[in-house]
Amino acid sequence: MKEQNWTPVFRNPKSTISRVLRSPAFRESRERAAAIIEDPAALRSLAIVVETIDQTDAPLSAIADRVAGAVRFLRATADRLDAGAARPPDRRADSPEPAAEITSPAAAGRAVRERLIVAALHYLITPVDLVPDFRAGGYIDDVLLLTWLFGAAASELEPFLDDDPIT
Repeated sequence: MKEQNWTPVFRNPKSTISRVLRSPAFRESRERAAAIIEDPAALRSLAIVVETIDQTDAPLSAIADRVAGAVRFLRATADRLDAGAARPPDRRADSPEPAAEITSPAAAGRAVRERLIVAALHYLITPVDLVPDFRAGGYIDDVLLLTWLFGAAASELEPFLDDDPIT
């Protein structure tokens, strides 16, 4: 009897999220995110453009609250940069080295997830991506990417989410 292949679907190179993550448009968004995340004006500009996208219709309406939280993250990051307050480095208490010379895996992971937030929002505003936004169903790839991101960067975005119930 032949053994079954139990490879998870999300690791399938032909799955939609894999295609989005490997697309030239997302690659460009990741490259631009490295510069945007260091520039308060660019962060605020990205926030403004994201807010101009109509999120009242499906599929974007399903994640509009999370997108709003990500926009608040952009603005808070810009404010932190303007204030000159760098994110404090993670430091082990038993280390004799100065804190500035220590980069923990946790801090590095957090920085990567923060850049991914910026890259995903940049991808959202890019009209010609895997599924061009002007076509019917054009935002489905953006929604898939953002949904994946909201899971991957949940700890970074959680402070910026509005937990007030809708009345």
